[in-house]
Amino acid sequence: MPTKKKILWVEDDSFLVDIIAQRLAVQAWELIPAHEGVAALALAKEKQPDIIVLDILLPGMDGLEVLAKLKADESTKHIPVLMFSNFDDKEKVERSKTLGAANFFVKAMVDLDAIVVEIQKVVG
Repeated sequence: MPTKKKILWVEDDSFLVDIIAQRLAVQAWELIPAHEGVAALALAKEKQPDIIVLDILLPGMDGLEVLAKLKADESTKHIPVLMFSNFDDKEKVERSKTLGAANFFVKAMVDLDAIVVEIQKVVG
C-alpha cells in the first residue's frame, strides 16, 4: 500500500483550512495544517512533507520569509512550494519564483480543484 502524500498547508484562515481539509480527504492525502510561519518551518523539518502550500499573509513571519528560510535549509530545500495569496502582485509573484516557489496562485482567481490538480502534478 503506497504511503499517503503529505501536504503542509500554511494558512491563517481556519475556515479555509477546514474547506481544504474536506477537499483533500477525498484524495487520501495527509493534511498538516500550520497557521503561522514559525510553526510551518518546524513542521516542514519534522514531517518532511511532499509539498508545501504557503500563504503570503501570515501572522509574524510572512510567507516570502518562510519560503526563503525553507529554501536556505538543507533539510527542506528539496520540498516543492506552491504560493497561495489574496494578492495578485507581480512583485510578490516574481519574488516567490526567484526564491524557488514551484507556482503562485491567487485565492480569488483559482478554485480548490485547480490547486488539487497542481498538487497532483507536482507530487505525482
